[in-house]
Amino acid sequence: MNATHKPKIYYASSLFNEGERTFNLRVKTILDHIGFETWFPQEDAGFLERYMDDGMTLEEARQAIFRLNLNAVEEADVLLFNLDGRVPDEGACIEAGIAFGRGKRCIGLQTDFRSVEPGGNNLMIDGVVRYEIAGDLDELETMLKEFVRGRETNSDSRITVDLRERPDHYLTLSGPLGVGKSTLLQVMAEQGWKVNREPVAENPYLDDVYANLADFGFRMQAFYLGSRANQHRQSATIGGSLVQERSLEEDGEVFLPAYRDAGAYATSDYDTLRTLYEALASTTPRPGLAVFLTAPFEVTLDRIAKRGRPAERTLDMEFARAVYERYQAWAANTDTPILEIDTTDLDLASSAADATEVLGRIARALRTERVLT
Repeated sequence: MNATHKPKIYYASSLFNEGERTFNLRVKTILDHIGFETWFPQEDAGFLERYMDDGMTLEEARQAIFRLNLNAVEEADVLLFNLDGRVPDEGACIEAGIAFGRGKRCIGLQTDFRSVEPGGNNLMIDGVVRYEIAGDLDELETMLKEFVRGRETNSDSRITVDLRERPDHYLTLSGPLGVGKSTLLQVMAEQGWKVNREPVAENPYLDDVYANLADFGFRMQAFYLGSRANQHRQSATIGGSLVQERSLEEDGEVFLPAYRDAGAYATSDYDTLRTLYEALASTTPRPGLAVFLTAPFEVTLDRIAKRGRPAERTLDMEFARAVYERYQAWAANTDTPILEIDTTDLDLASSAADATEVLGRIARALRTERVLT
């Protein structure tokens, strides 16, 4: 995206009655104030009657409007998708699908007070907007301003979302191997967050466990349960906002059964570890939000291979897949509030624009205290 041109936004929404027009004009005022060049299909492409008055047939007029709107979607930097109503407008759904397919940034707007369950839309709709849905016009303005600032970072390499002006929070970065947890943790540390890193250097079993699960799996999990519980307890004494790499819940719900299924220990040993986990979980503070990073399994394997950590060179692919699948199940069923972020096309290590986008999503999740799954 060229950072020198005025950003273009396509507003995919029904605009057929006086109430819709009044609301959408308020939206347009916000878009104009931020500095967008806005395309409203029903106003900018016009209605059939205008074209037919100029001598077109009905079919010619329909094709002309279709082409104008299609070109506007393809030229837009952002598509704003109005999700209000019993169901979203069918034309807006098509426009959003085209924008998503073209790799455009899609943002939802859903102010309907009946929509009380985040993630309650059709999963294809939530997927198109990547769960970036503003609940009111103030939140929409914040999201779009962050987009514009992030767009400008392509030329000056600055992260523009400041997470320091906030109440104190305790959150975890969660997800399987190779999704970018360590990289995002470093980005957040540089933004002023206190961090609890994965206790890698302190782990006496890490170099051997993947090569010999049967000998080291039980000890590995006992080590992590104790270490992670201590990290959770520290969250109550450390001033300021704290981000932690993985949580005690992930140890208990993902890794304990994954190691058992891989033959690392017998059922009796698993039951012992499970009892220990449940006792620790009942007495330790829980994070207020888990940022669940995800990517396709094949992408995570490629990243693991490229980073070349010695302990991961003997990683069994079936075990890696089992952990990956258990993570998906955990994220779908946990009571911990989840913010899911797909890192497939993100370069958090070197792209300030990508880092700005992710930090903006975290900031909105913390600000609205929603469960964004």
